[in-house]
Amino acid sequence: MRRITKFSSSVRGSGLSIDSEGGAVSILVAVLLIALLGVAALAVDVGAVYWEKAQLQSGADAAALAIAGDCAAGTPGACDDGNTAATGQFFADRNANDDSTGVTSAVDPTAGRVRIETNARDAGTGENRFSLFFARALGIESTLVTASAEAVWGAPSGGTTLPWTISQCVFQRSLSPAQLAQFNSTGNFEGDPTPTHILLRYNNTADFPGCGRENGDIPGGFGWLDMDGTGCSARVNIGTREAGSDPGVSFPRARCEATLSTIMGEPVLIPIYTNSTLSGSRATYTLGGFAAFQITGYKFSGGSDLRVIDPLAPPCEGGACRGIQGFFTRFVSLEEGMTVTPGGQNYGTSIVSLSR
Repeated sequence: MRRITKFSSSVRGSGLSIDSEGGAVSILVAVLLIALLGVAALAVDVGAVYWEKAQLQSGADAAALAIAGDCAAGTPGACDDGNTAATGQFFADRNANDDSTGVTSAVDPTAGRVRIETNARDAGTGENRFSLFFARALGIESTLVTASAEAVWGAPSGGTTLPWTISQCVFQRSLSPAQLAQFNSTGNFEGDPTPTHILLRYNNTADFPGCGRENGDIPGGFGWLDMDGTGCSARVNIGTREAGSDPGVSFPRARCEATLSTIMGEPVLIPIYTNSTLSGSRATYTLGGFAAFQITGYKFSGGSDLRVIDPLAPPCEGGACRGIQGFFTRFVSLEEGMTVTPGGQNYGTSIVSLSR
């Protein structure tokens, strides 16, 4: 008992007390809690911000591609501010968990470019902010979260296509007078080409009503291009002179037969030539762009299995007739591997892609 008394006396003599130790512990706990809150804010709030950023980026990408696709489709008024704003808002909201996103859009139809900026928006108040949770303990109520995307559209200037080329004269005859006037003055046109089914012959008597022989050499309407590699395709660059081939009436079955099972499924890109020289295997074509052509029938030499007849198109009559049937249409694609030159000559075919 004496020892206990002595220890107690020594504590009192040292100036220490149980209360002072408790206060020190409280301060330490408070400091640790603040640190823990900071870590929680970093782990939870920053994670939430990154998730919100991902949603905003998805919305910006989707909105930019949708607006570019609408503008590329040539629908009158598609690029007007009111329509693009509504489209941008729709796709941005649909990619947000709370269906609430701030959106601004800037569209340049001449350059074929659209830029979308999105930001987090409080679904309850409508304010452009992202509410935080743990960071409030540190005095940070909210933060601004943004994302942006840019998409371009335009006529393809290069790519791999079927080894065929069609005269610009044939394409122009599928346009209405108003579309033709617009095309001749601007290099583009609104709306779809007239879906009249036509016949493009490539045998020795090849011609097309209203289109004469270009420069008096190549039959007007249709021609073959030299194929690349081992497949049924040609690599085309617009603005360069492309060599023509001369298969006669023979269909290159070994290289192109497999293609026949797919060419009628959707429109195919076919180069349009604006000028041609010489004939046969020495022929060359000046290519101006790509058109979308929906093939509805064909008649090739080599057997009855190489014939699909479209009753809506002019008939390919006579034993010597060889050609393809179909109609021009408008085609917008997200296909990769095609180079794009916004503002170039557009025959109703556009490629849409994200540029940033």
